Amino acid sequence: MKHKLKALLYLIFTSFSYSQNLNPNSTGAFIFNPQSPLDRPPVEVFYHIPQGDMSVMPIVFSFHGSGRNGDDYRDLWIDMANQHGFMIFAPEFSSSNYPGLGDNYLMGNVFEDGDNPAQSEFNDPSEWTFSTIDPLFEYIKSNVLGTQTFYNAWGHSGGAQFLHRFALFVPNSKLGVGVCSNAGWYTVPETGVDYPYGISLPFGPSNQDLFDFLQSPANDLNINLEQFFNKSLIIHLGTNDTDPNSSGLRHNTEVDNQQGLNRYVRGQYFFSTSQLEAEGLNTEFNWQRHDVSGASHQSQVMANDALQFILSIPLSSQAPSALSALQFYPNPVALDYVRFSYSFQRPMPVTVYNALGAVVLKSVIENQILDVSSLSAGIYSMKIEIGTLSKTIKIIRK
Repeated sequence: MKHKLKALLYLIFTSFSYSQNLNPNSTGAFIFNPQSPLDRPPVEVFYHIPQGDMSVMPIVFSFHGSGRNGDDYRDLWIDMANQHGFMIFAPEFSSSNYPGLGDNYLMGNVFEDGDNPAQSEFNDPSEWTFSTIDPLFEYIKSNVLGTQTFYNAWGHSGGAQFLHRFALFVPNSKLGVGVCSNAGWYTVPETGVDYPYGISLPFGPSNQDLFDFLQSPANDLNINLEQFFNKSLIIHLGTNDTDPNSSGLRHNTEVDNQQGLNRYVRGQYFFSTSQLEAEGLNTEFNWQRHDVSGASHQSQVMANDALQFILSIPLSSQAPSALSALQFYPNPVALDYVRFSYSFQRPMPVTVYNALGAVVLKSVIENQILDVSSLSAGIYSMKIEIGTLSKTIKIIRK
């Protein structure tokens, strides 16, 4: 069976036969029915949308763990979504529609038996669970008339397993920042260790790894290790998530000897080994490792800490060009507002300083307008931020 890249890309743009009326200030669920050429069962998607303009409001996915409890994974984010103005969507890959937690969800149904991959059991990308995420993003955008160009995502425990493998197998996705919290184990980009723990394969030529196989003429998928390292991933670890007997934590000789005995040391191993591999390839490494001091396997604690990354932007996003192209008017300012023109699709924090360098206004540019009615006549410096990037401009208030 041919696994053509064009088929995978088509999944992103395919139309859907079912529509869902999503509204501001609403909480609920809908059924997402993947359409042809996707060959995946329906997914119930739990969501919360705060008050605001849905067409520009950031979209965030929350991926559940082994409990397959999408409603809880939505609820973890409701207060933060309301406070910071983003939509949260938590797809639930139920045991009835996606039986087999490991194969069908955690490992994305890439192989029929992910723990014992066979060449004859490699599935077409239309059958990958991973292939449902970008079409779901496009489905949401079509319902909110969205202009969003990317989404950020968080996964905890089993959801972190799903998310880091999604980034591996679908490198051309619209994923911006992916925060992988407290994963139980990883697919480490390490040769000499068979998939799913490493990227060597128990079939085919002895020197063939997972990426060679994916790019072979039989499969013809443009998936490589450099793309994986170029994604903006946060390996997000609780320093007290160290119980080797934690419920649901996978143990066997292979993973224990390779990655360690608890989630914290396994995350450390995954990050450090990946970083060394990227250095060996002399390729860009856009990952970060972030430890949450004192945290154990606590979903709400990890979600609260992950917010700082969810609110940020991917390193490969349009932020630099958005800042350089940003325009504003009028200047001098005779009205009570400044209007901006830019292409970046999210609110931007602003700090205004007077001539002495004191902060006189902290606000956010929303819907391309900033209220400056509180400023008296004078010359000011305005610092505009997108993630870790900033631009400072001078304005004159009449």
